[in-house]
Parts: sequence; C-alpha cells; structure tokens
Amino acid sequence: MKKIVLAATLLASGLMAADSGIYVGVEYGAAKNTHEFTTDDSYGSSTYDNDYKDIKFKFGSGTDGGTKYQGTLSLISYTDPIFDNTNKDLMEFGFDIIKEFEVTSSFYPFLKIGMGVGTMTVEGYSQDKILGVSVNAGAGISYKVVDHLYLLAGVDYVLRKWQDIEFYSSYYGTTTLSTTDSAFKPYIGANYRF
Repeated sequence: MKKIVLAATLLASGLMAADSGIYVGVEYGAAKNTHEFTTDDSYGSSTYDNDYKDIKFKFGSGTDGGTKYQGTLSLISYTDPIFDNTNKDLMEFGFDIIKEFEVTSSFYPFLKIGMGVGTMTVEGYSQDKILGVSVNAGAGISYKVVDHLYLLAGVDYVLRKWQDIEFYSSYYGTTTLSTTDSAFKPYIGANYRF
C-alpha cells in the first residue's frame, strides 16, 4: 500500500512540475431534445420533445490556446422514457477534439467536435439493451480563474442515432423502429489542469 501511495505521489508531483497539460473536469448540461421515430409499416413516423440533463466527467490533455483531446463519461437522464416505461438513463463514453484561441492569457474561446457511444436498458423488445451513437459540434469559452482552474461555458449541437429495434404488434406483426434525436445543449463546467 505504501508503494502505491508513494508512486501516486511521485506521479502527481511530476505532472504538476512538468506543467503537462493534463486536466480533469466536469460539466453540467441541459438539452432541448427532439426524438424522431420511424417504423417500417403503416405507423409511419412521429416526433416528440423529450429534454435531458447531462453530467459529463472528462480527462484530457493539451495546451492553452492550442488543441486539446479529451475522453468523456456522460450520465444522461431523459425527462420521459424513450422506448418503454422502465428506463430513461443513458451512459455514454465519448471523445472530443477542442481547438482553443488565445485572446488573453486567461480567456480562450474554443470550437469543439466529438462523438460518443452509449447503451440504455430496454424491455419488451428483441434486445435487452439498445446502442446509441452520437456526434456533436459546438463552441464555448474557457476562462482561467487562477493557476490550474478553468471555468467554461458552451453550447453543443448533439445528434444521436439509436440502434434499430423490433417489437411485436398484434395488428401489424413484427415492426422495426428507427430512432434519432437531436438537441442544442448549453452547458457549464470546470477543468483542473495539473
């Protein structure tokens, strides 16, 4: 145990001494979201609004005023269930590329693109879990409050395509359901750079 603590302390000290550009962070976002459902039978298609909240944990690397790369874990909770009455939560892993522009030594507007992959548990369909793949693009501002601490705010456009799933209707038989959703998601957050 002492060796692990010593190794972790040395690693953390080395990262801070080297000003490595490695950072961790958290974001909170709330999206105005629209689902579109399309079936392969006479049901046709329909849309409805279903907003969501997103808490995102980040681990990244890069230089201030340059390019940054970050891995993310998002915990997304929709206001209403999407596919059934049992589950409305999505866990998504993602990757973003961020290009910052230095205005001052503390103020960095940025552009961002990214993608994510996640799963949601469903019941009553041919699958127990459904896969969702998302892409996002956005812009925002990062502000260096003090050494190592940054506050940020931005807006992302998020497009998510869900895996097609099948369900049975006594009137139509087996039907395939295709689903997409899209949203503008404003968010706030903070990064701590080592």
